[in-house]
Amino acid sequence: MQTIGRADGPDRVTAERFKILKQRLVLECLNATPGTETHALLMREANEAALLAWLSAYPLLTFPCLFEERAAAATEQARRQARLYWNGLGMNTRVHAA
Repeated sequence: MQTIGRADGPDRVTAERFKILKQRLVLECLNATPGTETHALLMREANEAALLAWLSAYPLLTFPCLFEERAAAATEQARRQARLYWNGLGMNTRVHAA
């Protein structure tokens, strides 16, 4: 008969490794990405990817791929929003100048 402590051992080890993996990948991504607005998007995407990965059979393998995809989409979304913002400012300046 197995004790509860032994049954929980591998899950705790996996959870700790998963936590470290998530922290490492998120910090690398944040360091490579300027802008606090983008950081908030990346953190939200990291949490969602972590949840989905944790529900899978292989969370340590699934998370890096999910996070990479979601981080790329979030970064592109932030770039588009910034581009629209700055283009809008340029148009407002031209209208006021006329």
